[in-house]
Amino acid sequence: MISPELPQRTADMAAKQKLTFPILWDEQSRVAEAFGLAFTLPDDLKTVYLGFGNDLALRNGDPSWRLPVPARFVIDAGGIVRSVQADPDYTYRPEPETTLDALRKVVGA
Repeated sequence: MISPELPQRTADMAAKQKLTFPILWDEQSRVAEAFGLAFTLPDDLKTVYLGFGNDLALRNGDPSWRLPVPARFVIDAGGIVRSVQADPDYTYRPEPETTLDALRKVVGA
């Protein structure tokens, strides 16, 4: 998993959720930008986020208010992207089975 949130924030969340996989810090959303998935929140949404006590500049250690489009990639051992699922609607998440099917194809299971 790759996240723009500061490592100490993701570590706390990972511990609470008992996650067993690594979470990498995408400092200043550079990886998201490289994949064409980074966007900057408009001022009206910044106000909404701040109203909920969610200061992305603090959470991410970056004053840009950039976020990644939620996405899943399956990449094989040779570095070839075999599956991509991305949707700017953060409320939509593909079914885990879809990702598992893509992983099975990569490993030949």
